[in-house]
Amino acid sequence: GHRNCKQCLSPKESLKLNNICPKCKRELTVGVMHRIEVLSDREQGYTNEDFIPYKNLVPLREIIAEAKEIGVNSKTVNDEYRKFISRFDSEFNILLKIKEEDLRNNLPSKVAEGIIRVRNRNINIYPGYDGEYGKVEIFNEDDKKDSQLTLF
Repeated sequence: GHRNCKQCLSPKESLKLNNICPKCKRELTVGVMHRIEVLSDREQGYTNEDFIPYKNLVPLREIIAEAKEIGVNSKTVNDEYRKFISRFDSEFNILLKIKEEDLRNNLPSKVAEGIIRVRNRNINIYPGYDGEYGKVEIFNEDDKKDSQLTLF
């Protein structure tokens, strides 16, 4: 990618452009995924019969913080986190095992919805590039507007 031009390209896109920024025509900064693409001998997503499935997780504190639209290190997030862990035994239990119905009945609705979205991979993942951190977004701007409308 190229931070100055706000260009974030996949490895395939940057290779098609010979690693040149489409905006300013300077060289792009390439990352680890670019190197993996160059070295790979199969298509992305390839699996074989011995493939061991994996789960993508978002830490519970981050889900709570985004649901409440506050900082992840706030006292409110820490208090909620401890309360949820004491109720359901562990973070992994909450993120992976507790039934959706039990989540919806025992947690604030937006936190439960966030956990369910992460489980279903119904989230937005923005990769990092050229010194910019990547970002995981559970609730988009439309979700935030909808929750603000319910206040009135």
